[in-house]
Formats: sequence, structure tokens, C-alpha cells
Amino acid sequence: MPDEHERLVVDALRAQVAGTGSSLPTPSPGPARPALGAGWVLLLAVLLGLAAGTVVAVITLR
Repeated sequence: MPDEHERLVVDALRAQVAGTGSSLPTPSPGPARPALGAGWVLLLAVLLGLAAGTVVAVITLR
């Protein structure tokens, strides 16, 4: 049943495009810069944890 709805929408959009004399829209390009990977996020979290632990250790030992 969902395939029928999708097919109806696609047919309606194609008919609308054909009626206006336009061409099908081209997909927009992806983002120019790739997103951060999970490894970089994990590395950043570890470094921030080490920095926070260092600050707490310095405050505690004084």
C-alpha cells in the first residue's frame, strides 16, 4: 500500500513537471566539508576528560 502512494506522488510530480515544460530538478550537492567522524569526537572527549582531571588533581593537591 505505501508503494502505491509513493507511485501516485511520483506520477503526479512528473505530470506537473511535464505540464510546466520544466525539467526534473537536480539534487543539491552534499555539504562542502565532511562531518566529524566518531573517532575524532571520541578523541576530543578523551582529551577534555584528561584536561579536566588534571585541573581537579592540581586543585586537590594544593
